[in-house]
Amino acid sequence: MPEINLPFGEAVKRSFNFAFNHIEAFVKIALMWGILACFMDYLTGFPSLCTSADADCAAEEGLNFYVLIMFVGGISTTVSYITYVITREENKSFLTMRLGKKDFKYIWALLKLIFAGILISVCIGMFLGGLCQAFGLGEIRRLSMIFTLLSFFIVGIFLSRYCLVFPAIALENKEITFEKSYQMTKGNMNAVFWGLFVMSLPMMLTNMIVFSMYFAIGSENLVINLLFSFVTALISLFNDALKGSYLAHIYQYFMYFYRQAQNREEVLPQ
Repeated sequence: MPEINLPFGEAVKRSFNFAFNHIEAFVKIALMWGILACFMDYLTGFPSLCTSADADCAAEEGLNFYVLIMFVGGISTTVSYITYVITREENKSFLTMRLGKKDFKYIWALLKLIFAGILISVCIGMFLGGLCQAFGLGEIRRLSMIFTLLSFFIVGIFLSRYCLVFPAIALENKEITFEKSYQMTKGNMNAVFWGLFVMSLPMMLTNMIVFSMYFAIGSENLVINLLFSFVTALISLFNDALKGSYLAHIYQYFMYFYRQAQNREEVLPQ
């Protein structure tokens, strides 16, 4: 199959435009997850609004449970939004909260990719740390940690070529495996990785602004805590939708040229 060149700027532009022009569809997908996250945040003492300086902050178990809810809700939002972008199948109600087989397959594929990234990064970090210590450049434990973190970032760029697996799972397309995704995205490693990074920037900045407002106002009022908890949850979920929009758009792009290449091969004389 010939190499496909992803138009980075156009893909990012289309993904942003689609997401911001279909806010209602996002709300129908994510509203109930936001409410659930806010309710669990309230029950566990608002761990999402804590800082390391808070002496009376919620217990670590509460934060872990909140993170789990947001992780699962984020996956569900991403899967549903990818499906909506490509098929236009919209939730009929704002009270819908979907979690099914596709979501767990998505989580499993994501965990496999994360585990592979961690394993490779740790091996590289330990090797480089040991090498530096052998030449008297520092202590192996600290160096290994630094090299592992740097390696994880670089390895993440390489692993981004497997990203087409995720929209394929959302659409139940079993044809696109990790291997097939790697082949199809040849030459587009940076476009895929940095595209997902750019899609995350607006909500990252928005979250920083919201947290600054929260800490400026104070956290003594229950209503204010509930409001900011709900808003930050929706911001996080919209961040997932933005990345889902990008994945859906590049998936359609790669699949279009992949099908064209298949059709050309079929008409060639044997």
